Amino acid sequence: MTAPVEMVVQQEDGTVQLTARVVPDGNRFVAVVDSLGLEGRGATADAAQQSLVQTLRGWLERQDTSGKLGAALGVDELDEETEIVLQFVDDAPVRSDEPR
Repeated sequence: MTAPVEMVVQQEDGTVQLTARVVPDGNRFVAVVDSLGLEGRGATADAAQQSLVQTLRGWLERQDTSGKLGAALGVDELDEETEIVLQFVDDAPVRSDEPR
């Protein structure tokens, strides 16, 4: 696996954005938001992403139910209108001999 993934939380217009990456792990893939300790695994990158989405949904529900969601995300104010977005980023370097 590559270096740990940072959780990027940005509150802009009532949106909290979490950033994740999918990395190969042997013959499987792992989708991670390391700062939250959440991951999803799958035989394909898409399967790993879907697994992480389901894991994140369950985690969000548990945090919300216990009243700890804002603190867990590091956000002072959350309300019913707050949108939480999981964005997958591609951090694969572009080789100089590849067309852009």
